[in-house]
Amino acid sequence: MGQPSARLRVFLLDDDPAMLGVLYAYFQTDSRLVVVGTETDSIRALHYIRNNPVDILVSDIVMEGFDGISLIKSIEPRPAVILITAYAERAMDAFDIQVDDCIPKPVDYARLAEAINRVISKVMNTEDAGRDFMFVKDVREGFDAKIVFTEVSLVKSDKNYVCFHLSDKREIKARTTLRELLSILPRNIFIQAHRSYVVNIHRVMKFSRAMRQFYLLDYDAPLSIGAEYLDDFVNAYYPSEKPKI
Repeated sequence: MGQPSARLRVFLLDDDPAMLGVLYAYFQTDSRLVVVGTETDSIRALHYIRNNPVDILVSDIVMEGFDGISLIKSIEPRPAVILITAYAERAMDAFDIQVDDCIPKPVDYARLAEAINRVISKVMNTEDAGRDFMFVKDVREGFDAKIVFTEVSLVKSDKNYVCFHLSDKREIKARTTLRELLSILPRNIFIQAHRSYVVNIHRVMKFSRAMRQFYLLDYDAPLSIGAEYLDDFVNAYYPSEKPKI
């Protein structure tokens, strides 16, 4: 199993603010995960998930208006899902839509930990079993270009396009967004370093946390790291040991 290049992104949804706070505090203790959002309103949650990459959704089922089951049916592609409910009769509805787990309230945190471990294993195994390439339409030449992930140094965003910078100095421009691409690129290779670009962590030659900069192999100029991406970059750059002082 490969080492993930970033923590898995968790979104928490519960219309009870107190419960949401408890869940947030619990997930903050797991270094494999990062809580990217919390919400008490399911419509706002749906908007966020449709517009931002989320790996794991933890949601209540029974909420005013748009319930958790309806929310999940509205998401495509769907992240891993753990549902939580005080209504035992709704558990069957949850498993009918093939969620990863449904945990009754009050929450048994030992069971929640088991569910999280299964989901993390599932996500990582899915990534490891995936293909090592993808095809994109090169808008400059009109050909279908084969992108081998290990040959990509950098992917830069340009509005509704992205540009793949390859290790042999070629550049391939495709019509997609960085957000859409992040749901495809393997997380054991790529890390978002800035809101406008993703890098191949294995091609990072040197890095300074103090300056929030890094150098890629065969690139003369340093690249900056956005403050909100710094912690994940550090975890990816030092996957199994603490940073050197």
